Amino acid sequence: MTCIAAAMMFAASVCGACDANLADFPRLAGETDDSPRFVRAISAAPNGVLCVPKGEYDIGSMILITNRCSLSMHPAAHLVARAKMKYVIFWDGAADYHALSVFNPDGSVYDNANLFIRGGDIDGNGLASCLAIANSHHFTLADITLHNGVRSGLCVTRETGGHLYELVANNIYCKCTMSGLAGNIGIDCQTADCHFTDCIVVDYTKGIRSSGGSNRFTRCHVWGGTVPPKGMGFKEWSDAYARRKQLEAAGKWTAEEERSHLALGVPEMLPNSVAFECIGDSNVFDGCHADTAEIGYDIHRGAIIVNSGFYNNPRMNLRKSTAIVHRGRHLRVAFCDFRGAAGCEKLYEGKGENVDWVGNTASGGAGMAADAARMFRQP
Repeated sequence: MTCIAAAMMFAASVCGACDANLADFPRLAGETDDSPRFVRAISAAPNGVLCVPKGEYDIGSMILITNRCSLSMHPAAHLVARAKMKYVIFWDGAADYHALSVFNPDGSVYDNANLFIRGGDIDGNGLASCLAIANSHHFTLADITLHNGVRSGLCVTRETGGHLYELVANNIYCKCTMSGLAGNIGIDCQTADCHFTDCIVVDYTKGIRSSGGSNRFTRCHVWGGTVPPKGMGFKEWSDAYARRKQLEAAGKWTAEEERSHLALGVPEMLPNSVAFECIGDSNVFDGCHADTAEIGYDIHRGAIIVNSGFYNNPRMNLRKSTAIVHRGRHLRVAFCDFRGAAGCEKLYEGKGENVDWVGNTASGGAGMAADAARMFRQP
């Protein structure tokens, strides 16, 4: 099968259930970006599905969706912010789910679940956050890439005053590939009762923040270090990392090489970095991995961390890292593995009260094993 034939089959499978196709809404005379054609196409598919084919799309103003139009985007549909705006896409279900039900004007129950956004690559380009979702229930977000969000990659937000719950998010990939964005958040979940599975966040200063309660994070991986230290180019930093890795494998890494590498500095997104920040109550982290951040799990109001891991990559030059910072309420940590590789890592920071440790292991770092023996009550 040729690449063209495969692409045509993919487009047919994706767009077969669509109510509108962006390809049928070209730019009009005088339009210099693709935002207006998105608006026209979305308006043509109320409570329907818009297909967005493969292509490069310049976004000059925020695309606001309030008619419950779902998006089915080709994996290579690349939406890039070309001007300052709050978000590239703001999907607002325009319904207040604070009440038990939402009603149509005639009084009948409106219960259109399983609206969605699937696919695509939204690039904030250092000018905008990528995607916000508000005012829905049982909404699905899947198979999407969120690049270079200025404040956030994904924001599950309360900012329009409504309510959202039961977001089901799967295979969300957030990554920064440009400098100047330190302090941003990959996934910012401000609401409750949502499920995030197989989500990966690379080089957002805060990887995943959950300020709502009873959210579930399963097999989520947060890591950082690809955005270079200030003053270095991406290729220069990548080459220095690769060189160290090769010398280590050959047994030729010396103390002098270590000093020279540390002198390059810490990658831009790692100072003040947090892999998982848990502000709300009763959040669960299952099978998650905090990989190279100043704080692995920052727990404000209690949580469950199970079958999860922590690691600090010494090649990233971060020499300040704590696996868990516990600020209050009950914390249960079970069957986790905490590893320090740079010799600086701490296992736990907090009062040590209201913590249950079950079946965990810890090694390396600045006395992590000794902390484990004391806190886990294991030999």
